[in-house]
Amino acid sequence: MKKKVEFNVIVPPGYMPDAVTPYPYAIFLHGRGGDRDSLLYAGGLEAYDQTIRSGGRPFLIFAPNGQSHYWMNGAISKMKMADMVTKDLVKHIETHFQVIKNEPCDRALFGISMGGNGALQLGLSNPKLVCTVFSMSPVFRTPSEIWTPTTNQNQPKEDYYSYGVGKDFEARSARHICDKLKKPGSERCLPFKSFRLEIGSTDPFLKDTPDTKNFIEELKKNHTEFEIGIKDCDQKAVCEEHKDCNSHANTYWNCRMPYVMKWLSEQFK
Repeated sequence: MKKKVEFNVIVPPGYMPDAVTPYPYAIFLHGRGGDRDSLLYAGGLEAYDQTIRSGGRPFLIFAPNGQSHYWMNGAISKMKMADMVTKDLVKHIETHFQVIKNEPCDRALFGISMGGNGALQLGLSNPKLVCTVFSMSPVFRTPSEIWTPTTNQNQPKEDYYSYGVGKDFEARSARHICDKLKKPGSERCLPFKSFRLEIGSTDPFLKDTPDTKNFIEELKKNHTEFEIGIKDCDQKAVCEEHKDCNSHANTYWNCRMPYVMKWLSEQFK
């Protein structure tokens, strides 16, 4: 990035930089318009603390600032956000923190919205980087939905500067990367040991960006070994207070975050 990038670090109780036993770790990718604090707003710290104090496998979490560049090397913007995560950040983590080094199955990627998309597309693009990916409320667009200087004026401009169009779009689209990974005669593309994708049933992007629903349904059909698809908030009191409890909002993410942290901890075991 040729500049300093801020990130938050969450460590388990008792963590010491000179600990004898190193820890696994996860990288959290925030959504568009968010920042390194987004995991805190989504209830991540409380859920993490509960998981570890309840006997879950301790791990570290790193949450970098990603602005609104979709966690990819921008086609138009030339912002190397993917390289920042997969190269610079991983190297920095494994140099300066007491974590397990050079072991894909002791690393994980997870994210929300733009970050849910980012976790999947970075995982697909770098299958030797991580074994575990959790994608929450991801948004998937088709080329026809991308803003350009002359079309789709109601769509976010960030999509264009990150994805580009034509071959540039295909090189950065999770769906197109998935298609390239499929072997002849197979519809399977996910290279992960552990994968999970959740989205609320009233998430507006299921309708506003039709490929979000279509791609999720295809992944669910072709990868029955993983939990993929609709997963709603199961807290009645939350949904009685917040009518958007299964939408694209912190209410939903706060509700589901304890399950995210528990699942991540279990994968590291």
